[in-house]
Amino acid sequence: MKTLFIIILLFSGISLFSQDVSSKKEKLSQKEEIVDPVEVFKDQRISQGEIVYSQAVDYFKERMYKSCIEKSLDFLVLYPKHNLQLPVLKLLSEAYYKDEQLDRSIRTDIKIYKEYPTTEDGLESYLEAARKLLKTGRRKDAKSVLEEIKGQMYSYKVAKEAEIELNQLKILYPEPEPQIDPTKETSKDGEAEKQDINPKN
Repeated sequence: MKTLFIIILLFSGISLFSQDVSSKKEKLSQKEEIVDPVEVFKDQRISQGEIVYSQAVDYFKERMYKSCIEKSLDFLVLYPKHNLQLPVLKLLSEAYYKDEQLDRSIRTDIKIYKEYPTTEDGLESYLEAARKLLKTGRRKDAKSVLEEIKGQMYSYKVAKEAEIELNQLKILYPEPEPQIDPTKETSKDGEAEKQDINPKN
């Protein structure tokens, strides 16, 4: 009788242990099934954005610049602050340029600079804007941009490139020398004095 009681206790313990293990496994499985919907949406957004960017790149390679522009603009509207925003903006600028929409290309370059003003990418886009301004004949605006780039401290490389562009501008478009007034002559201290060009009686 005593032996039978011990056997019953043993089987009861094994059964309880088995139920406890099964219960823990079930809870663990339930936890694994619970997925944060925000993370899922974020992953989907990143993935979808990458697909749209890839399509825009393919259009550009096929020289379908208008389609590339449209797809790039769709990306910027649908996926703001995506980690591919900078490459898309640069692609958009290049597509505008290839499609002979120079003003829009310049505006896109300036937008890149405004959003990434302390990065080399942003400064290089600003430099490209200056070069395109020169192509449209807006030398004064181009010179102003180049002077600004030359004076910045975030990229020595881009500043040096801007300085070279400015020097080339001075060679190609030298500033006219000031006209000398024949009725004036410069005194020793640098001040101009009027001279009477008519002889005195």
